[in-house]
Amino acid sequence: MPENAIPPSSTAKAGGRDNTTADDASDCNVPDYDVAIIGGGFCGASTAILLKRWRPGIRLLVVEQSETFRRKVGEATVEVSAIFLHRVLGLYDHLAREHLPKHGLRYWFTDDANRQLAEMSEVGPAEPPRLASFQLDRTKLDQYLLSTAAEEGCEVLRPAKVKTLDDAWPVNTLQLETADGPRTVTSRWVVDASGRHNFIARRKGLRRRVEGHRTAAVWGRWKGATDFDSCAVVGDDPRSSSLPHLAASRRLATNHFCGYGWWAWAIPLSGGETSIGVVYDKDLFALPEGSSTVARYRAHVSSQDGLRQLIEGAELDEDDFLGYSHLPYRSSQYMGRGWALVGDAAAFTDPYYSPGLDHASMSIYATARLMVQELNGELDGGALDNLLEVHNGNFHRSYDRWLAALYLGKYEIFGDAELTRTAFLFDTAMYYLGVVTPLCKDIDGMALPLFGVDLPQAKLAYRIMQAFNGRLIKLARFRRQAGLYGRRNTGWHAYSKSFGIGLGAALSPISKALASWLRMEGERLFYRLKGGRADVSQPVPLPSPSPR
Repeated sequence: MPENAIPPSSTAKAGGRDNTTADDASDCNVPDYDVAIIGGGFCGASTAILLKRWRPGIRLLVVEQSETFRRKVGEATVEVSAIFLHRVLGLYDHLAREHLPKHGLRYWFTDDANRQLAEMSEVGPAEPPRLASFQLDRTKLDQYLLSTAAEEGCEVLRPAKVKTLDDAWPVNTLQLETADGPRTVTSRWVVDASGRHNFIARRKGLRRRVEGHRTAAVWGRWKGATDFDSCAVVGDDPRSSSLPHLAASRRLATNHFCGYGWWAWAIPLSGGETSIGVVYDKDLFALPEGSSTVARYRAHVSSQDGLRQLIEGAELDEDDFLGYSHLPYRSSQYMGRGWALVGDAAAFTDPYYSPGLDHASMSIYATARLMVQELNGELDGGALDNLLEVHNGNFHRSYDRWLAALYLGKYEIFGDAELTRTAFLFDTAMYYLGVVTPLCKDIDGMALPLFGVDLPQAKLAYRIMQAFNGRLIKLARFRRQAGLYGRRNTGWHAYSKSFGIGLGAALSPISKALASWLRMEGERLFYRLKGGRADVSQPVPLPSPSPR
């Protein structure tokens, strides 16, 4: 049994589910499977692997509609999802061989005066990370996980599609469309890992569009993008480099190009390509006008300092271009008797700070753990309902608090290097202190979503982060009206050490963030004492940009 496995209950039989709760004691209709999973990508395959390892005799079916996985946007892990991939799933060898190490988060700022990368302001780590994280090629990872699930004994049906679901506890009925024709299967539990298709949430009327955070995104994959660490950027002579020498690789970072109301990612992929995406707040920013979405995307990235240099001579794969006109959504329920939602099938907030795989990892772990308890006969009807209520409550609180603490209003600060650096230091240090450190000590904390537990300390941490970021947003509004916004957006290099676990490691970045915040608050106070006035109650939008 793997070191991280949850041992089966002493009442479990190797041949499959052997318990019968009071709810179904008289029901002799034994389903075909204990668990059926809709979707065989990261979420579906990971859920299948955990269930099979934690309960080896489980009868489990994975239904994947694609014959081969299509290419996905380049995706970066952060520490929670990296721990899930490494310690929970045991994938370190695969990650090291097939994907790229991630060298933290890096930010670039400009005054829009036709700057090269070497002239722009740069914020980021000076050294490689202390904890492993990765730049993922999701197509490779999804295929590897699904193959692993099949090798470990899960039945995989592919290509196949779930057409209808009749969810009725304790036996769900799924009508499938397969290459061999229609098929009907029954299962005690059904897990929706269909991503933004939200198969169960849409059919049950649970999906809710989140209007309070009006963000959109477009992205594509580029061949031949400029290497941040190449001579084309840093110069031919290492004795007089255009950019300061760092122990960390700039290319291997998740590079952010930032402006008021928007940011763009540049994520390297193992095959040498680069994923470049633009995310923006629709109330603050609009892409340039154009004949199509891809034309508008091209116009923006080719007109922005740094990005323009990055894609010079590169080729966009227009067959791999995608976008979403509205990003955040959620389900009003994550789990009920006989069904569960994991990852993007349940909710999505924002790609900034790459929280998607963290949410997926925690929802997978928590869901699999609860299902194993039920299948092992450890829960009667009342106990199951109580755990479902706790599960739903934890994930609902987590979504609300994470959105409010980190994202609402955040896009107002992105055009200012000092404000963005201050938020980056504080947010990341608090994440390490409150989430990563406890998880390194107790892996079972993976079942507890960020800020989600109904405890005073979780609420306090959320309130602190919400208040701090709220002050930065007001400072952004003040700076824009006072003509101070983005004053350090060229020629400023602010490097930091890599983040680490424990209170001691968090104190340095937190203290730097607080010092920076206090300086800016003092600046605002001095401005007011001189008779200046600035209304910080509402954001200050920019006119729609046009390509140069």
